[in-house]
Amino acid sequence: MSLDYSAAFDTIDHSILLNRLEHSFGFTGTALTWIQSYLTSRSQFVKLGNHRSTPTPVTTGVPQGSVLGPLLFTIYTSHIAAIASAHFVSQQQYADDTQLYIALSLNNSSTSVHNLSCLSDLYYWCCLNGLALNPDKTDCILFRTRQRANSYLDITTVTVADTTATERKDNKKLS
Repeated sequence: MSLDYSAAFDTIDHSILLNRLEHSFGFTGTALTWIQSYLTSRSQFVKLGNHRSTPTPVTTGVPQGSVLGPLLFTIYTSHIAAIASAHFVSQQQYADDTQLYIALSLNNSSTSVHNLSCLSDLYYWCCLNGLALNPDKTDCILFRTRQRANSYLDITTVTVADTTATERKDNKKLS
């Protein structure tokens, strides 16, 4: 399954990222201060002809096209690996490109497909951390041989219950 995030690089919360850098990755002192100064004290405005809006502080996102952008996004979303692992789902990620995959066999196809319930936990985590999965651009592909084509379950959709995730967001602290 290939996941797509809506406006991925624009939605990174600076305070969550800095907290994660310090507590999960051990950044302290000058290194943490340097990244903090890289992210903060930025503003944006709209210019139309000779008119310009009042600058507004930018509190989310990393500069697009920057060398650090993909690395900072990967650090920000590092918990995704633990979520996938807890459900026995393999995961690969580079920046905002995330793939989840499972191997199906005739003996365990329903169990393996059930492991994709990690999508609910992943959706919940994304809600807590200000990210949004884009269901219209998230794809699932099933590879199988011609001989085994009729042996597997007919998988057409995977549903993630977003009401549960929204309710949990209101009751839990960001992690």
